[in-house]
Amino acid sequence: MVGNVYWKLLQVFKRQYRILNLASKLFPVAFTVLINGCDFDELETAQTSMELILPTEAEGRNDIKRIRIFVEGEQRDVPVQELKLISDSGGEEFQDIDIFIPLDAKYIRVEALGDLGGLLFVGESTVEIENEGISRIRIELDPTTPVLKFNNVPEFVDVGQDFQIEIELKHAKSLFALTFEISYPNVFIEPYEIDLGDFWENTENENSVLLVSDYNLTSKTPGRLSLGLTRTTPSNDKIESGKVAIISFHTKQTGIAKIRVLNNPRLAVQKSNGKSIENFDDLTSYLYKAQAELEIR
Repeated sequence: MVGNVYWKLLQVFKRQYRILNLASKLFPVAFTVLINGCDFDELETAQTSMELILPTEAEGRNDIKRIRIFVEGEQRDVPVQELKLISDSGGEEFQDIDIFIPLDAKYIRVEALGDLGGLLFVGESTVEIENEGISRIRIELDPTTPVLKFNNVPEFVDVGQDFQIEIELKHAKSLFALTFEISYPNVFIEPYEIDLGDFWENTENENSVLLVSDYNLTSKTPGRLSLGLTRTTPSNDKIESGKVAIISFHTKQTGIAKIRVLNNPRLAVQKSNGKSIENFDDLTSYLYKAQAELEIR
């Protein structure tokens, strides 16, 4: 009996030591690891690699003091895994972080906290279980203020080939209407279709969102695309993130195509009362994320 108890305690100690030993190798200078309640069940938990992309120094990376990792499964959650900043991390991005997740994991969230514990940046991702194991997880930390950005932009496109870009809006509270203008080189590319993204899936039906654009007007300004999206019913009071629109482009000739959201009077993110959403000024300061460059060959 005593031997059994001793053996079980020894296995728990070994598991805890292995977890701390692996985690301490992740950030040999910048982070020390504090994992609360780390008695993981090895039969139901797997180790996988997560690529964490931190903000730049200009975005406020040096303000980050701690990182917390939350993993949710269908039946249970893994205890919070925490990384505490103890010295300057320099200019490197943190990649290939070994984390433990349950085999029924569905969702992972990473929070970056400041000196006083305030939430500065957040990143999240779904988890997919594949035949050969858990798919690689890649998370980019974004500010908790609203951010407009481009996703799914190809690096190269052949002449005559079509491509799409996704316009993503993150951390917008009580969004009712969104208007903005995109600049693009009309010598090289031309938009031909715009679709609603998954941001609006929580609405009752597709008719509850209106999308207005000028891509098919002959009188539009060359190299400019104006978009307007609005709900027909008041929005909820929740913070939402997702793709607001998907724009399809046709390539016309070889060259470098630069696409960006313009910070001009057409840019507005509003609540149902017509006022700008909270931290709208912060959104404009992160507009460098809403730009892309691709080569047409």
